[in-house]
Amino acid sequence: MKKVKDWLIKNVVLLGAIVAFTTILLNLGTLTKLFLPSPPPAPQLSAEAIARKVIEKQGDKKVEDLQEQMAQLILTVEDLKNRRTEPDAPPGIDSALKELEDGNTGKAENIFRQVLQDKVKEGKEANREAAEAARHLGALAFLHDTRSALDAYQQAVVLDPENPDGWNQLGHLQIRTGNLDAAIQSYNHVLQIGEAGGQKMLLAVATGNLGIIYQTRGELHKAEEYYKKSLAIEEELGRKEGMANQYGNRGNIYRIRGELEKAEEYYRKSLAINEELGRKEGVANQYGNLGIIYQIRGELEKAEEHYRKALAINEELGRKEGMASQYGNLGIIYKIRGELDKAEEHYKKSLAISEELGSKEVMANQYGNLGNIYQTRGELDKAEEHYKKSLAISEELGSKEVMANQYGNLGNIYQTRGELEKASDVWGKSKSLFLAIGADHMANKVQGWIDGLDSSEDIE
Repeated sequence: MKKVKDWLIKNVVLLGAIVAFTTILLNLGTLTKLFLPSPPPAPQLSAEAIARKVIEKQGDKKVEDLQEQMAQLILTVEDLKNRRTEPDAPPGIDSALKELEDGNTGKAENIFRQVLQDKVKEGKEANREAAEAARHLGALAFLHDTRSALDAYQQAVVLDPENPDGWNQLGHLQIRTGNLDAAIQSYNHVLQIGEAGGQKMLLAVATGNLGIIYQTRGELHKAEEYYKKSLAIEEELGRKEGMANQYGNRGNIYRIRGELEKAEEYYRKSLAINEELGRKEGVANQYGNLGIIYQIRGELEKAEEHYRKALAINEELGRKEGMASQYGNLGIIYKIRGELDKAEEHYKKSLAISEELGSKEVMANQYGNLGNIYQTRGELDKAEEHYKKSLAISEELGSKEVMANQYGNLGNIYQTRGELEKASDVWGKSKSLFLAIGADHMANKVQGWIDGLDSSEDIE
């Protein structure tokens, strides 16, 4: 009995030791978990990848240069990432970055809006930081909220008037909303900053942008002068992207003047560089421009082919302004072929996008195109209404080419109604405007109408 008792005591003690040791091991396992480093966070997208996601989700609002907008968004995302390490970092940055990875800008906009407000309260010493936050806010809103972006950049240039990015982006938005005088002032600020600092790239950008405004207004000699200055600087700097832009712009001048061979030559120069650089937005622009050349020449199949290529690329990139332009161009092809229902459908698609974007130039074109449909159907009152809508917008923009087109179209309405004096009057205005922009071939065409007062041909 004593042996059994001794065995039990010995083994119970051993079992207790085993249990105790097991408990220690378990506790050590728990402690090990506490002190081992946490697994690394899931890898985040690069700033460039996030910027592209935002553009793909939001779509383009007449991004004059997609790469320029990409650059602005990359700076914004990098700034947001850098703020995470600051002691007084705004709350919600990780969440905002996650939203940006899905293409949603709301949370990031709220963060920069708060930073802007806080820095403004700090006074003049924090003006540059406040302006930087305003530019980031503007870059995010640029894609989907013109008014918010405009407000942000207007605040940015007041806070930091020596920053060219703020003025340049502000100019783009002012063009979008039809405030061309203000856009000229903004681009002139970029020009002045470039001249003061000897920054040739700024000079090239500013002169190119000013050329676009003068082209819109029909001041072709002035536009061409600015495009040539910009191209010369871009060639000196070896900036192929800028060279491609200016070749395309100069092609537009020759097209408006009716010099189609020269226009095609410059469009093809631009296309070749854009293809070499892999700049899809530039390729799309030149496909569209070449389509216009073929359309004017009556080569409708070639024109349609190029318009569809341009549309496909714009859809791939989410460039809504480009999509609107190509829907309008395809509508013209259908109109020429007599497929009026298809033409009207495409014009309305283009108009809906341009109204959403607040893009007045495209709106003016599509009101005029729809007017042509209604005139062809004999719905003269409806046609007149749309021509006048187009005319009002183009007068606001100072777009002489579109004004000339619509005066010509209104003349056709009045001639059809037998109001020959009114027809002669508006055709006279149309001719004068075509002469003012150097479109002599169109002025001669309108003069033929005045002489005969028997044509009802539309101007597309």
